[in-house]
Amino acid sequence: MKIQEKDGDIVDIYSIYWINNKTLFLGFPKGYGGLRAYDLATVTVIDPSLTGEFIFYEDAIYHWALIKEKLLDDIVERDENAYSRFLEILKKEGLIEPDFY
Repeated sequence: MKIQEKDGDIVDIYSIYWINNKTLFLGFPKGYGGLRAYDLATVTVIDPSLTGEFIFYEDAIYHWALIKEKLLDDIVERDENAYSRFLEILKKEGLIEPDFY
């Protein structure tokens, strides 16, 4: 899934969840160092397809590695090790370009 921010940046989405009747996403923007939350009301969905293996966990949908590798909390907190591991997995799966930092 891909969204476009108001500034035009395109971001890949690796989680969808719902809080207080809002649809929220966790995206992996270049240069951010972790996952960032996005509100559906403030972005444009440009590709609604989820690519890769996703799982349902605690009322949300996540890329499998965030749960099975226990990366979610650390990567949201922008932990460098969790970021590097998730980046390695995404590159191996071909979900992001090899030059994505």
